[in-house]
Amino acid sequence: MTSEKILEQFDIPIKDVVAIYPYGSRVYGCHTNASDHDWVIVYKSYLLPSGAFKDNAISSEDRSHQAICFSRTGFQAAIDSYEITALECAFLPREKCVLSSLKFSVRKWNTSDMCAAIISKSSASWHLAHTADMDIDKARKNIYHALRILGFGLQMAETGTITDYSAYNHLQNDIIHGDDFSIKKYLGLRNTLMADIREKTS
Repeated sequence: MTSEKILEQFDIPIKDVVAIYPYGSRVYGCHTNASDHDWVIVYKSYLLPSGAFKDNAISSEDRSHQAICFSRTGFQAAIDSYEITALECAFLPREKCVLSSLKFSVRKWNTSDMCAAIISKSSASWHLAHTADMDIDKARKNIYHALRILGFGLQMAETGTITDYSAYNHLQNDIIHGDDFSIKKYLGLRNTLMADIREKTS
């Protein structure tokens, strides 16, 4: 899709935007025909029209397109604090970006700080799975997100970038659709990934 077509979904003028990144399942390669389109949109301004640095989960009228919006300053701050959503966009190959008139990158890379941020984010998703109040679908999705985040963290600890966005796609069918799902089933994998990440900073 063109920049203009994407921004039309959210009624955002293209003159206000410096970057549009695809995000989520269509980048990972695990989407279906029914999957929505997820975008990260970066405004050129210091603040968003709402007055914030970041607005989560805006939707098109038919909800087929979802977006996270950042101000330019907010996006750079998110990258520098190792927010996984921003890092996934910053490391996305340029040819996969819909619009990228500014080059964003981590201004001062610190592997230890990155690993701590990734483990914290993954742990938050893991905790949400435990508090899903019998909503098994939410629990499944949060476990899957927690493991994928750790996988990306390990790649970044080893190489300084995300080298394979499709890593851990092989777990999707078992976690999301498997008949014998339990959080405990994936605890060993989680602990192994976390130990591998921590080893990179020792």
